[in-house]
Amino acid sequence: MQAMVPYGQAALRLKEYDQLPPHITRRDYLDLLDAIDKRYAAASKRAEKAKWFHDRDRLLIRLMWETGGRIGDILSAKPGDFDFRQKVLNLTVKKRRNVNTIPLDDSLLLEVSNFLRTYTPDYRQPLIDISKVAAWKILKKYGAMTGISVHPHMFRHGLAIHLLESNVPIPIISARLGHSNILTTLRYYPVITPEVQRQFVAGKL
Repeated sequence: MQAMVPYGQAALRLKEYDQLPPHITRRDYLDLLDAIDKRYAAASKRAEKAKWFHDRDRLLIRLMWETGGRIGDILSAKPGDFDFRQKVLNLTVKKRRNVNTIPLDDSLLLEVSNFLRTYTPDYRQPLIDISKVAAWKILKKYGAMTGISVHPHMFRHGLAIHLLESNVPIPIISARLGHSNILTTLRYYPVITPEVQRQFVAGKL
């Protein structure tokens, strides 16, 4: 697979599909959400625990894909980190020791709001209060249901590749992923010449 990504006066070519880092596609992401819905579709409406698992797992996977955040940072996000007025998540990036402000769409914000209203979690604790190991197990469970081999970082790579294929400007993708250097985002391309780097750094592309 080759995708041309125009940006300014340049057109960079994505790496061949098998050269890209392990990732899921948007179709994979939607299939995982469908698997969650199907798993709990037959659960009784009175089965509050089943509904909680359904809502928690959907929210986890949506946050992983739509923010592109690292799993540890997402699992550390607290209710107060969601700013519903500004429609953003102020995600603390432990690796960089800073905060990445990520815009969220209305449907995801509504899901977060409903989760908070329904389950009234302790605002001092993370919104999704589970360990990394538990998150891996959740992904493995739904991956097995859909035939997708998946681990947390594949969501981050998948979002980056999806946005690049959708011709989203590279600086926006870099900002969303919280890359400290825009050249990190460019690693999805096969050849980055010194001149391409120079123009990106200078903001000419």
